[in-house]
Amino acid sequence: MLKYDAVIVGAGPIGGFISAEISRKNFKVAVFEKNKKIGEPVNCAGLISTRVFDFVKIQKQKVIQNEVKGAHIHSPSGKKLTIGGDKTHALVIDRSIFDKEIIKTSEKKGSDVFLNDGVLSAQKINGKVELKTSKNQDVKCKLVIGADGPFSKIRDRFALPEPSEFLRGFGAEISNISLDPNFVEIFVGKSIAPGFFAWVIPTNRDGTEARIGLCIYQKNAQPPKKYFSNFLKHEPSIKLLKDAKIDNYIGGIIPLGALKKTYASNAMIVGDAAAQVKPTSGGGIFPGLLCGKHCSSVAIESLEKNNLSSSFLKKYHKLWSTDIGRELFLGMKFRKIFKNLSDKQFDKYIEKFQHPKIIDTITRYGDIDYPSKLVKPLLKNAPSLLKLIPSVIID
Repeated sequence: MLKYDAVIVGAGPIGGFISAEISRKNFKVAVFEKNKKIGEPVNCAGLISTRVFDFVKIQKQKVIQNEVKGAHIHSPSGKKLTIGGDKTHALVIDRSIFDKEIIKTSEKKGSDVFLNDGVLSAQKINGKVELKTSKNQDVKCKLVIGADGPFSKIRDRFALPEPSEFLRGFGAEISNISLDPNFVEIFVGKSIAPGFFAWVIPTNRDGTEARIGLCIYQKNAQPPKKYFSNFLKHEPSIKLLKDAKIDNYIGGIIPLGALKKTYASNAMIVGDAAAQVKPTSGGGIFPGLLCGKHCSSVAIESLEKNNLSSSFLKKYHKLWSTDIGRELFLGMKFRKIFKNLSDKQFDKYIEKFQHPKIIDTITRYGDIDYPSKLVKPLLKNAPSLLKLIPSVIID
């Protein structure tokens, strides 16, 4: 039987970051990953803020593909709202290389990484966690951390709550196009991506390659692939993606609605497993790493004190909730407004947002990690927007 102080299930960027942090303190750490290769298959749009590099110390030039300065938002009827354009607001990364570089750091710090070996079961026996893997390995540890995605086995085995909802996504990496590399393209509308939106993200500085895709409600009758096919035939899309060559397809699930409990005796969950995802954009890397910082610090303290009790690990939940819990909660409020808008309302509001003062406010205060920061300045400069936003999210 393999014995470790901590086992991290899932070798994505969050799991890799946490394993490196715990290994730094000379604890014996293992990472189990069900996929054969780190960072594959890719199921992420790969758009992040610069804050991500406050957590992961990797060479930026290895992973950054492009810098985005603004967005063109397309309404259902074809109206276009342009925001930003003045400075870098987001970075486009090669997600596969990003994940690999983080795991390299983890291994350098001493973590054992097992690929193509997922955790099948976990149970508590005599104050320890015993795991069984797909390669029939028996593993015993003091602490298990589930960084194993939307349908987390660790979340399930420790009877922790489920996310509020799931989005289904489908997309592709394309080439042979001509885009403005400084802008992402966003498309909204019930017929385009019900419950969310579609995107075109230039992935190089020439605008000749891009990552495109969309997400929809999980319970939608039609699969996301069907909406994706329709999106490629959408008139504004045709203009942008004429002669595009599809190099490979991308798909995935996004969990929304951060959990009200993310710990149990000898266990914590983090990242997508805990639905620590921005409800407004579906981005999980920044909030996952932020929560991962708290997860690793509490893990280290619990191992040092040999206290793996639920009451001690609760500290992790309190820390991340204090740090970003309100933002994720407000994000779900914003999402509720967004997903209930009709196509007619989308058109109306995109037209209303064309006012230079509103565009300037969005450009100045907009933040992809903390969208709630925009609310008060926006209402101050455009009080007529107040009727769009229920009082519950501005108090």
